[in-house]
Amino acid sequence: MTPTPLLALPFAGDPRLATAAVPNARWLVHCQLWQPQPSDHLTTGEHETAVVVLSGTFDLRAGSTAWPARGTRSTPFAGRPMAVFLPKHTEFHAANGQGEILLVAARQPAAPAAAAGRAQLAQKPLLPLAGSGKAFDPMSGDWRPAESFPTAAESLPPRRMQQLPAGGCTVERVLAPDYKAATLSLDEVVLAPQQTLRLAAVPGRPVADELLVFVRSRGAVRIGAALASGDSAWCVTGPAAIEGLELAAAAEPAYVLLAYAGKGPA
Repeated sequence: MTPTPLLALPFAGDPRLATAAVPNARWLVHCQLWQPQPSDHLTTGEHETAVVVLSGTFDLRAGSTAWPARGTRSTPFAGRPMAVFLPKHTEFHAANGQGEILLVAARQPAAPAAAAGRAQLAQKPLLPLAGSGKAFDPMSGDWRPAESFPTAAESLPPRRMQQLPAGGCTVERVLAPDYKAATLSLDEVVLAPQQTLRLAAVPGRPVADELLVFVRSRGAVRIGAALASGDSAWCVTGPAAIEGLELAAAAEPAYVLLAYAGKGPA
């Protein structure tokens, strides 16, 4: 059966954690809107997850790494994003804050034959230096940030992100295609009223098999041939459908998150 090129993904669940599942997808698992309680946590399960703080400020922690007071915007329309990458089977905590967090989860490709020797040790932080944030990489012989290892959770502040012009829009490249995530790349953009974003015009647009589009607007937003308002999530399947997608805001601004899944050659 040929997948539908554009599929609406309804949110279900309580206000604390609303989930839009992606049925019959190869890579994408779900999109979640999380409103953490005063001290709250969730676990990624058998997939990698990209996290964007939509609003508010939180003390965040993943595994043994903590990032206090992260997130600076009052709404996703005001200010630059702050993101976190979570490997599979990672417990993620949010505390001492009030706001909203968006999560997109995707399956990773089948793992190659298990690395051996030093190559295996280089996948995760080794001999972390207490208080330094660094760990030893046996492949290079250097001490480098523990967060940079492939199996480690990592915080991505705005200074790690590119701002790219696309027509009259400015796209935030939250997770670049060459980032360590095995499956996901992430862009964010705010459309002004009456503004259109053509994905074909996005510089260095990640090559992907699937695309999850999350949109928030008080007005109507055109997503391909569909119309939406409020919070909505959509799955776009196939490189041609992704390249040809257009999003247009009507009378109100629209916040858009683009999660590309299934990395391919540029």
